Amino acid sequence: MSDCKEELSNERFEWNGDGSICTPIQSYIDVQKLKCFRPSWRDSVLDFSDNSVFCYSGQDLHCNSVYTDLLKRRRKRNDVPKTIFCHDLKGGYTEDRFVNGSMRHAEYRFFHWAGIDTFVYFSHQLVTIPPPVWINSAHLHGTKVLGTLITEWDDGKKVWGEILESDGTVEDFVNDLVAICCHFGFDGYLLNVENNIPPEYVTRLELFVKLIHSRLHSKIPYAEVIWYDSVTKEGKLEWQNELNNLNRPFFNNCDGIFLNYTWKEDNLKKSVENAGARHLDVYVGVDVFGRNCYGGGGFNSCQAVELARKYNLSLALFAPSWVHEYLGSSHFVHLEYAFWQKLWPYLYIHGPARLPFSTTFCQGYGEKLYRNGQVVSDAPWYNLSKQQYQPTVPSCLSDSFVEPILKAGAGCVDAEVLPLITTGCVQHCSQDAFTGGGCLQISRSCSKQKSQRIFVCRFDCEGQILVSLATKTTDKRNPTLNLLLLTEDSEGVCRTLSLVGEETGGGCGDRKCVFPLEQKEVEQLKYCLQEEVFDDVSPSVGSGWKLSHYVLHLRETVVEIAVESCGSHDSVLLGLLRILPLTS
Repeated sequence: MSDCKEELSNERFEWNGDGSICTPIQSYIDVQKLKCFRPSWRDSVLDFSDNSVFCYSGQDLHCNSVYTDLLKRRRKRNDVPKTIFCHDLKGGYTEDRFVNGSMRHAEYRFFHWAGIDTFVYFSHQLVTIPPPVWINSAHLHGTKVLGTLITEWDDGKKVWGEILESDGTVEDFVNDLVAICCHFGFDGYLLNVENNIPPEYVTRLELFVKLIHSRLHSKIPYAEVIWYDSVTKEGKLEWQNELNNLNRPFFNNCDGIFLNYTWKEDNLKKSVENAGARHLDVYVGVDVFGRNCYGGGGFNSCQAVELARKYNLSLALFAPSWVHEYLGSSHFVHLEYAFWQKLWPYLYIHGPARLPFSTTFCQGYGEKLYRNGQVVSDAPWYNLSKQQYQPTVPSCLSDSFVEPILKAGAGCVDAEVLPLITTGCVQHCSQDAFTGGGCLQISRSCSKQKSQRIFVCRFDCEGQILVSLATKTTDKRNPTLNLLLLTEDSEGVCRTLSLVGEETGGGCGDRKCVFPLEQKEVEQLKYCLQEEVFDDVSPSVGSGWKLSHYVLHLRETVVEIAVESCGSHDSVLLGLLRILPLTS
């Protein structure tokens, strides 16, 4: 694992019980003290909500690539390699430690959750507790969140000397860690022992791994315990870069192993052979900072990722926040799109699966704060707990000026090039919003396809549903955006529903057209439903946002959602998508 990349202020890590700040646990004694502590923010932490059991290869899910047989390409998530995002940014606990958010809106945020199975929050403190803003953002998208237990060098050896003193002290420490995990609302641990262990204590270290795995799973059935490739069964700190007999005892007692990132291709071959049926539990470490890593990291990280997938192994991406930390925040969104677009073909993409579903596409930050199209605060803000569900496709990049980025590898990009970069047909817009700090900007100039997929999903509908859209154009003309729903019935027969805009002409072809409710129909629905269903999303007068409602009768499963801009606009803003069951 990496060293901290800047001198850290200890104030960020001091636990003081402040209900508005999340900090790590720095000592063995503090772990014992906090085993019964339940933070004041615990009730605001979202529970983990698993997404669809199905997934798709990212190479099939570019926003402007439409496969009529996409459903035939879907696979069960348990049958494909997984991806871990290990978050290491300046030692951790920067602005994200503030439970109620910060005014530093240019901080790092992540919004490609559809390609990530597990998120690990990493620091160099003894027990890293993931800040609740990250737990909420990840859990919303069906991604698990792990804390980190790390010990390093001589200090780490002393800590394990206390923990491994007896079977009883091992059991007590395990129980403490399990309690902390439950009290703070995360889903397991990355175990990183970066120090030598006396040979006579190794058996107890194996017992520790076995116990924390079994007891976490008894409390949290979907929990994960991942072992980092560091200390061996002989107690020596020797990174193996592969799964072999020296680290197998730890692998056998947990959910997976995170391989050190200085591997060669031969190490991957050996790992596959040694893992046997558990090859999907081998996570190949890829350091995005490129320290002695295959491909050199940066925008070339895809080379290491591609090779790992060649052997059908899982991935552990270390410090993907490199984009923000190394290249800066000024053009972060564009650079982040470019980085993840290169990785997307090698990821397996999952989407939402529960109704009701609602998103304003806010990324958890804003230059201003909006509610129903009206600015309610001019102050910038950053709070990942406020992030809304993000698209399950990456933005495609159409501008030729992006090529210097993609060719830059791990190097810096020419400052004169950066301002010229534009993004593709589905991108985030922070200059306007319906609610929150941003929305989606749908452009059609970069795509030969009329429709652009924004979600793969699995919404089971058993009756009447209400679909609501908030749209806007920058030229003050009436926005004309169609929403396309691809559905599948119980026999596997698919059809496309076109929720059309008021001015759309020319018919729907082989699709079924659904037109928006007229105002009198909306008023009638208000008598049948709680009024806040509509009032909560009523656009502010003069905001320019148009709200459209559609009622559908479905006994099918919605498996894809796409958009289609039909007017003469260069782009349309999409600020709300809501699907609400009305009957069952």
